[in-house]
Amino acid sequence: MKVTVFGFVAFAVVVLVAARGAFEFLKKLAEESSAQPPSLPPAQPRRARRARANAAKPAPEPEPEPAAPVAAPAAHLDASSLQVTRPARARSRAQFFGRFALRQAIVAREVLGPPLSLRPPRF
Repeated sequence: MKVTVFGFVAFAVVVLVAARGAFEFLKKLAEESSAQPPSLPPAQPRRARRARANAAKPAPEPEPEPAAPVAAPAAHLDASSLQVTRPARARSRAQFFGRFALRQAIVAREVLGPPLSLRPPRF
């Protein structure tokens, strides 16, 4: 196979251009990998609560109302039927007593998550 001088020069130019392009690509790739990641945008400030319109003006003081008469208990309820405390036989649930109560509370916390008052706000 005979190669002309013009064909050899053209092939050499193509190889040199391809090698230079590959070198530039590898150089660019190395610079991007060593560069720091882009910084995050600044956090938006939290919105302040708006002042209520009715909070700006003081509310007028209400006139004192006459004392209401004390309501008497119903006639069918006497002092013995007005029981505030529970009797000794009414016990709370047995599942919250004993050796495994703490374990059960921990499992419940894992399953249900923290109380709503301790959870972060949802947006």
